[in-house]
Amino acid sequence: MAQIIANQAFIMLLLNLVGVLVYRLNIVTRDGGRQLSSLVLEIVTPVLVVHAYMDVEFSKQMAANLMWTFGLAAVSYILTIIDSKIFIRDKGNRLVAIERFSAIYSNCGFMGIPLANALYGSTGVLYVTAFLTVFFFFSWTHGIMMLSGKRDIKAVLKVLRSPTVIAIAIGLIMYFTQFKLPSVISETMNYVASLNTPLAMIASGISVAQANIIGALRSPRVYWISACRLIILPMLTMVLCLLCPFISEDVRIVTLLLSAAPSAAMCTLQCQKMGLNDVYASQIFAMTTVASMATLPALVKIFTMLLDIL
Repeated sequence: MAQIIANQAFIMLLLNLVGVLVYRLNIVTRDGGRQLSSLVLEIVTPVLVVHAYMDVEFSKQMAANLMWTFGLAAVSYILTIIDSKIFIRDKGNRLVAIERFSAIYSNCGFMGIPLANALYGSTGVLYVTAFLTVFFFFSWTHGIMMLSGKRDIKAVLKVLRSPTVIAIAIGLIMYFTQFKLPSVISETMNYVASLNTPLAMIASGISVAQANIIGALRSPRVYWISACRLIILPMLTMVLCLLCPFISEDVRIVTLLLSAAPSAAMCTLQCQKMGLNDVYASQIFAMTTVASMATLPALVKIFTMLLDIL
């Protein structure tokens, strides 16, 4: 399994490099990269989510696994939010909010869906949708309020209007009712869904190309935040998953994968919107994106080894 993840991570790294290349060659501009990200987030990923629900037969076990994924994700985020305050001390500046956001919230959509799909197909994507629901709720409420320093009830409404959340709701209805679309529509959705991995990784590479990598390599603080995001905080989720042997192994592995993904690109975008230090956010994003190609398979390997021992 770790080998599958390592191979997939290498493919994703190559796709990232394609994004870096098209940006460096001025084939795609900064604005073009944002538009590509919007295409993935607002069209491709929602289609993929609905198609995943359509592609899996209903069963009580699968429904139970979805509920367990919701629960594991929620507990994982609560633990991560609490422990981020321990590992990332408040230094009285706005950078701490960026650091904590980057450490708590992962790029679980862009990175998680391709990896889960490679491991478990549509079933894995189904588990990702449950995790994403929890991610959107926490990131658009706790995360946004932490970055802005303000309590904003409108953030909750933004969660409900998110295309991916709407797609999850539609997908759940179709899953539990086993409603089937005409084959021509299903095939069209399949073509769109297949774009998710390459487009998401190329868009991620475009974001990495805009970051000051040299600056990131010179900053000890970026290394520490990256370690928190990729190793320390995911280890807490690993312990949580080890303490839940009654939950399906594939649910726990997908949850660990999503928890160990690199920092969310959302942090950089929100920093740009709020006038915060988006350069610093992009450095953390770039560092964690590259380093995750090694840490993701390593963490899963450690987890599976511990499962065998226990």
